[in-house]
Amino acid sequence: MTASHATTSADGTTIAYEIHGDGEPLVVITGAICHRGFFPVRRGAKILARRFRVYSYDRRGRGGSGDTPPWSLEREVADVEAMIDAAGGRAAIYGHSSGAVLAAHAAHRLGSKVDGVVLYDASWVADAAGAQEYRPLRTDVETLLRQGRRGAAIRRFLTGIGMPAAFARVLPLMPGWRRIAALVPTLRYDLALTADPPPVDVAAQIRIPVHVMVGERSPAELHRVAEILRDAIPGATHEVSPGRTIWPPRNTSSRVWSSTCFATGCRPRPPEPSTPAAGLQSVADRRSSAANTRRHVCSVASGR
Repeated sequence: MTASHATTSADGTTIAYEIHGDGEPLVVITGAICHRGFFPVRRGAKILARRFRVYSYDRRGRGGSGDTPPWSLEREVADVEAMIDAAGGRAAIYGHSSGAVLAAHAAHRLGSKVDGVVLYDASWVADAAGAQEYRPLRTDVETLLRQGRRGAAIRRFLTGIGMPAAFARVLPLMPGWRRIAALVPTLRYDLALTADPPPVDVAAQIRIPVHVMVGERSPAELHRVAEILRDAIPGATHEVSPGRTIWPPRNTSSRVWSSTCFATGCRPRPPEPSTPAAGLQSVADRRSSAANTRRHVCSVASGR
């Protein structure tokens, strides 16, 4: 069983995390409706651990972490800093979906502590029109949460970001529903993080290596966001990951390694094993329609 650790953020909030692997430190930031204990997240951390010492943590309000109100971007960035300090004071960052949004802000605000950042499927809306369409979704989810209707809130969220309605309806019947329902109030945080287009003024001030990734079959909006980030962040590299949108893509540890190693002074390590991540692939196959449409959901049906 994976050992659990804890650190304390600047506002006194407990942040729970676990460690996988041995190597240069890498802090992993997840997207919406998940935490480190979910099967895809833990499997992904083990993939990345082929090259890194991975610090996988529960964002505030999730899993074993606390949730001191009020929420703010600044407090979430402080949580990332607490994780970097737990990792020894410097680390690279890998962020997925809304976690990639948070990783980009951390790259801007914590640059002296961050060796490099990989942003995968960063889930900002792409433009003002997208922000306008997003506004009713935030309003509806907030209303349903205030009414205590968590099931309705998650269904509205999922259909609002492109999940098939049939999938959203059967979600409460799935084995991991209770774990998912416990995370639903944190949708407010992810919606707040992603409601506006990428802040190009912030991106232009990032002075550390950034590698921008987007899934080949991810929604067109995420491809536009990736291109905006590539053009705005000085020296950023850009890659379209082939195949399905999987968290993380197969061979991600090699990509993360190559995009951050020159900044961290990494020791040479043997090649990554070529064995495919069968567990992640099978999850993706079973959820193929959802995987092709989701914007920032952490494989919500896999609450194992």
